[in-house]
Amino acid sequence: MSTKFSVKLLGGRLILENISGRKLLIREIILRYKVSTITPEKEVGLKTISDEIRMEKEIENNSKVEIPLTINDVVEISIIYKDGDFTLREDISL
Repeated sequence: MSTKFSVKLLGGRLILENISGRKLLIREIILRYKVSTITPEKEVGLKTISDEIRMEKEIENNSKVEIPLTINDVVEISIIYKDGDFTLREDISL
């Protein structure tokens, strides 16, 4: 399956572009961040947190959507979208 989206991080914003060749309905975007935490043993560890953004927005081919980020350390993005009668998911690691 070919990728349907191009993703860029730019100045505290996520730029999502539809490169599928047709109109798609973005249902939801899940952003995953890596953050440093202090464990109960007083050690520094990494933790993955996520942020879900409901959109329900149609995006034309070659159109972009800008999403403001709360944290700039995004490591993965999951895009849940509808293409025709099918709801699909595309995971993109950064």
